[in-house]
This record gives sequence, C-alpha cells and structure tokens, in this order.
Amino acid sequence: MNTQEILTHAKNILCALLALILPFLGIGLPELGAKGPEDTEIVRIMSFNVRDGEFDREEIVPQVIADYKPDSVGLQECEGTWFLTLKVYLPDYEIIGVGRWTGIQQLGESTAIMYRKDKYKLIDWGTFWLSETPYVPSIGWDANYARTCTWAILENKETGMQYAHFNTHLDNGGWDARLNGLAMILERIKEYDMPVVLTGDFNFTKGTAAYRQLTADMTDVSSVAQTADSGGTAHGYAGGIGTSPIDFICINDKIDTVKTYKIIRDKYNDRYVSDHYPIYSDMVF
Repeated sequence: MNTQEILTHAKNILCALLALILPFLGIGLPELGAKGPEDTEIVRIMSFNVRDGEFDREEIVPQVIADYKPDSVGLQECEGTWFLTLKVYLPDYEIIGVGRWTGIQQLGESTAIMYRKDKYKLIDWGTFWLSETPYVPSIGWDANYARTCTWAILENKETGMQYAHFNTHLDNGGWDARLNGLAMILERIKEYDMPVVLTGDFNFTKGTAAYRQLTADMTDVSSVAQTADSGGTAHGYAGGIGTSPIDFICINDKIDTVKTYKIIRDKYNDRYVSDHYPIYSDMVF
C-alpha cells in the first residue's frame, strides 16, 4: 500500500468514526432537498467557494448544499478539513479532488467536485495544474499560488446521460496566469462531445478581457437563464447585492435550456455561509 492509499484509508476511517459520534455531540446530518429542484429532468449545478482556513462553519456549509441538492457542485478553497467535513456531513454525495501543492486526494486545498452518488456513476475524473507543467503540482506564469482545474465525467444511472463538470479557481494576482489558465481549460473542454459545465471563482468580472475570452467559447448561464439573479458574489461576509460577480457557471453548446440562475444569499444561524455567495443553475440537457 503506497502513501496515498494509506492516507486515504486512514481518513476514510476517521470519517466513519466522525459519522458515528456526531449524533452523540448533538449534531445531526442534514436532510437533502428542502429547496431542491422538483422537476426530475432538471440538472442543478452549483459553484461554491467555501473559504479556506475557516472551519467554524462546519454545520452551515454542508447544510446549504443539502438544502439546495445540486446534482454536482464545484468547490473552491476546499482544504483537507473541508474535504473530510463535507464527506461526513453529506453521505449522499461523493467528493473528488487533490491538493494543489501535494497532488494527493484530501491533502491540501483543492478545486473539488461533489456529486450525488445515488443518481450518478463516476466514469472518469482528474486534476490538471494551470501552468506550463500541467501534470505536476506547479505555479504557472505570474500566479501567486498553484492553481488547478478538476474535472469529472458523470453518468446518470437511470438514463445513461453523461455530462462533464470542470471546476477551477483562477489566480487572484497574476493576470497572465488567469488568461493562460483559462485558455488551457477551454481547450480541454473542446475535447468533450457531451454537455459540459464549467464552474469556478474566476477572480475577474464581467466586461474584462478574460470574461470576453470565457464567453467567446462558452455561455454564462446568467445571460440566458429564463429567470436570473443579478449582483456580486464575493462579499467578505458583509452581505449586500454588490456590483459584478466573480463566480460563474458556464455551459457549452450541447446545453440549450437554462431555467434558472440563482445567487444564494441565505443566512444560516444568522451567518453567511462563506465570504462568497454560492450560486446555482437549473438546466435541462
């Protein structure tokens, strides 16, 4: 058994133990679907920056995912502790992703993807680095940090329908890193002859050169949804509508029906769930 297998095995045991002791601590697992889609044809895609390094929201972060019941959710700043917490609190979901500095699952901050394991079979998945050396942990161009994109191909167990979910977090400082990293992701997406969704914290706003690059190849769901919220997504726990979002959900041309784009501004226990609002979109493939 190699090091990664040992770590994964140990953490799975830890998750199982935590699931057993949570009820004795007065902490119950959230029930799925309080605000989930009613139409079974709907595929709900969520993007959620959970905020690295602050784990005093261990109940409300999984609760918002449970309430809105996305088919798959792209997470940003998903530290190892979040990875384990979400795995424990949301047993109806599976979570995949590797640390951006380690390349090891569950170890370090990742652009993880969660999906409903009752509804979908995982066909394939992986992570690549947004750099000149995409297959090893690395920093690209003028970036401040190592940046990654995680992808998964999911197959509906009942219908056989497949879609690909790409999820990323572009750099907060390097403009070349954002443009070049985005170009890498868009080139990868073109390889898939199936519905593709792209979620992420892009660290740029509408109207910028990077946004024009993104929307030249893909469609921002907020621009085509039958009903759509507007306003910012990053708020630093201050709330409010804001001006322009930096978190987006985009689709390729294999998806032509977008019902809803929603910015979740709910509070839980009188607190915002993160310094970013989660967002989701309901669509039909």
